[in-house]
Amino acid sequence: MTMIQTDIRQVQIYRQGAEITRNGKADLQEGQNTLHICGLSTQSDFDSARLYFPAGIQLTDIRFFYQDDDEETESDQIREEINERKQNIELCELQINLWKENGNFSGRSEQNIQEIQKYITSLPGQISMLQKKIILEKKELKRLEKRLNEVLRKEQQPVLCAEIISEKAGTYPFELTYHDNAASWMPVYELHTNAKDPMTLKVRARIFQNTAEDWKDIKVSLFTGNPSVQSDLPVLDPVYLSFSRPEPKRRTLSSAMAGGRNMAKAAMPMMAMEDTAVEETAELDMMEMPEAEINTSETMTEYVLPGTKDIPADTEGTMADLQKYEIPCEYRITAFPKLNPRAFLTADFKSADLPAMVSGKTSIYLDDTYVGSTSIKSDRDKDTLSISLGKEEAIHVSRTEKKKKTTEALLKNQKTTEYTYELSVINNKDQEVKITVYDQMPVSQDKSIVTEVINNDHASADDRGILTWNITVPAGQSRTLVNAYKVSWPKDKTIFETKNSNRFCPVCGSKVYGTFCPECGTRVE
Repeated sequence: MTMIQTDIRQVQIYRQGAEITRNGKADLQEGQNTLHICGLSTQSDFDSARLYFPAGIQLTDIRFFYQDDDEETESDQIREEINERKQNIELCELQINLWKENGNFSGRSEQNIQEIQKYITSLPGQISMLQKKIILEKKELKRLEKRLNEVLRKEQQPVLCAEIISEKAGTYPFELTYHDNAASWMPVYELHTNAKDPMTLKVRARIFQNTAEDWKDIKVSLFTGNPSVQSDLPVLDPVYLSFSRPEPKRRTLSSAMAGGRNMAKAAMPMMAMEDTAVEETAELDMMEMPEAEINTSETMTEYVLPGTKDIPADTEGTMADLQKYEIPCEYRITAFPKLNPRAFLTADFKSADLPAMVSGKTSIYLDDTYVGSTSIKSDRDKDTLSISLGKEEAIHVSRTEKKKKTTEALLKNQKTTEYTYELSVINNKDQEVKITVYDQMPVSQDKSIVTEVINNDHASADDRGILTWNITVPAGQSRTLVNAYKVSWPKDKTIFETKNSNRFCPVCGSKVYGTFCPECGTRVE
């Protein structure tokens, strides 16, 4: 059974699965022909296979099968060659041992001096010749074993059998297309900023394929969705009413941290350079790949990668650059003195300026230096989105309790405790900075517990008790804020502070009680 080999020329990769186009040539006789076409993977969708031939050729039947183990295959022939090479190596090793053993004349009763001298003279040459032969045999053995793995992979793949009627004999080109589930791609986002100009959002793609075949020199298109049919339409589940409240689903710390991990490192391919000396002091530019051509339809967007691309099988992914967006934003510094002595550089931008498709983990680069990652998502329900660009090392903050006084009012049968906290912000930069400072006061969940503001330095407050100051601190100077309040409650009762939070930072997994993560500064809604 003769197999017709095909080569991949083009792939259209969806988020899950790919449409693959293979090219080949078939030698046809006039009349009936049976073709055995290989190249499909074990995850190919046989029902989607389509054959294209020039006019004058008719397809009468098409089916799929796997090669019969009873038939003699190319792998059987290679195994025979491998066994032959192994036997040659064993024979050479045996001859070397015999030459060495026969070179010991101490146990012989009759010794011919001339024969001994001749033997000793020829011994090194004979052993050297046999060792060289062993090296050559092992090199060929390694090549055969590699070839065997490639042949076994092909023999274990399905074969397309096509019954063809040709009007004339000749060699005809043909094309085979099919859907394969062993390929996918995922978006990778990067935000580049210098904390002054608009941010640059770089959308990249990580392409995967595990068809067990390396794709070389192929045309690649990426689609933002998946092929869909009417049966994939969403289905409304019934909604039931009752007096019992269902238990809420709680998010564990491990699940919260999952979104901030598992970022595989991608290696950027180096471009070939001419053999030209370059001064060590020459300015180096970051290497980037050409962007993709974008075609938009009613259901999804297509990215056509420029030129051709190699996509090896079973790797951590092949990278491609898709598109860049310029995002206008406003930079500010935020601080949480109660939780962290450092401040955070934050970027605020409009939701409408973020491409609708963007959703996921994003690497942050400040002045071309990687500073961490965050999670962003296009959300048209919100006017403004905020992300953290990392800690601002030149800004130091602190929160000190200056006063705590408890008194009892006998007539009202109440206790009252006054709290005074002093918040200090130090600007070690050589320029004036605008800083947003956050603090809090407790919120009563019982009408018999009363909280009152004594002095909050004109901070704005929300219904969660979060206080916000927008202040300006000159270069090399500091600013002090005061948060003073009192709490009154019946003296025969004991009050407790509770921090109800089932929210976790999607980036670092830390528990979040307010709007921003206390560890990395990510805004958590």
